[in-house]
Formats: sequence, structure tokens, C-alpha cells
Amino acid sequence: MNQPLSKILVVEDEEIIRNSLVKLLERHNYAVNDAVSVKAAVSRYNIKEFNLIISDLRLPGNPGSELIKLAETVPVIIMTSYASLRSAVDIMRQGAADYISKPFDHEELIQSVKRALSNTAQNQDKTDNLSEVTSHSSKGADFMSLEEYFAAFVTENQDQMSETVLAGKLGISRKSLWERRNKLGITRNKK
Repeated sequence: MNQPLSKILVVEDEEIIRNSLVKLLERHNYAVNDAVSVKAAVSRYNIKEFNLIISDLRLPGNPGSELIKLAETVPVIIMTSYASLRSAVDIMRQGAADYISKPFDHEELIQSVKRALSNTAQNQDKTDNLSEVTSHSSKGADFMSLEEYFAAFVTENQDQMSETVLAGKLGISRKSLWERRNKLGITRNKK
């Protein structure tokens, strides 16, 4: 394959991580550009022309999550060294395609990139089939997107927890729990 698959923007302030990401993505035949901050990315590039943006959450100036709004329909993968379930849920609620903890596994990152690009190629259809989610869950949380983790967590715990407790564990409101459940096609078993 001589042509790059997709055009990716990497926004990362740590030079070693940024260069590592660029090289990793280029080895997988992606065309890659980079920037050190949201401000630098927006001033240097038309970010809506990329197929995917991968950004650190904590950057000088504005947080990487700002790119989710600025990029509009371009999927954004957020990386962070300060991962927590609450911050992951917040980022996903803002519309991120995925959320990856640093240090990241190279294969995990490439799989996340492929998933995000695949979802975009399928007319932005981001709903996952619940049976697919369940099959991924046997591989472990390291290889699941946040939506897959959410679906697996809810499916496994909804019969033992009240709506309030389940929403609290996920760091979201009961309304958000209900909306995400409907989006993913997860039904609650009524006893």
C-alpha cells in the first residue's frame, strides 16, 4: 500500500511521546502532522480536514478536550496520564471517540485508531452491537473502548445495583445512564 490510509493530527506537548506517536502511526501507513497545543494546532492547520485527532488531555493553554468541539465531526481520541473513570466518562460525554491511559500499549492505540476511523467511515454510526461488546470484554479492559467498557459494566452490574448507585459508580446522572443505555440497546431486567 503506497498511499497513506488517513490523515491524523497528534497534539501532545511532551516531545518524546509526540515523536513516538508520529513514528508509530507512520509505520502503520498513516499521514501524520503534529502540534504541541490546541492553539498551535488550530493556528497551523484546518483541523476539520483531518480524519482523526489524537490529543493529550492536559496541554499548555487549553485542554485537549477543546478539540472535540472545534473538530466537529472529526473523531478525537484523548490520552492522559491522569486517568480515572470519572474523567473518562466526562470526556466521552463531550464526544470523544476514545480515551486512552498513558503509558499506552502500541497495539491498543492502533486498535483505537482503526475503530475511530472505521466508525467515521460508516457514516458516523457509533452504536455498538451489545454482543460484540460482550465478546470484547473477555479480552480485558485494556482493549475496550470506553463505550464497550460502559456497556460491559452496566450489563454485569445492573441486577445488583440500584439506578442511583450504578450511575454514581459511573460518575454520571441517572438520566445520562438511561440515555446511554438506550443508545447502546441495553435493557434493564425488571424483577
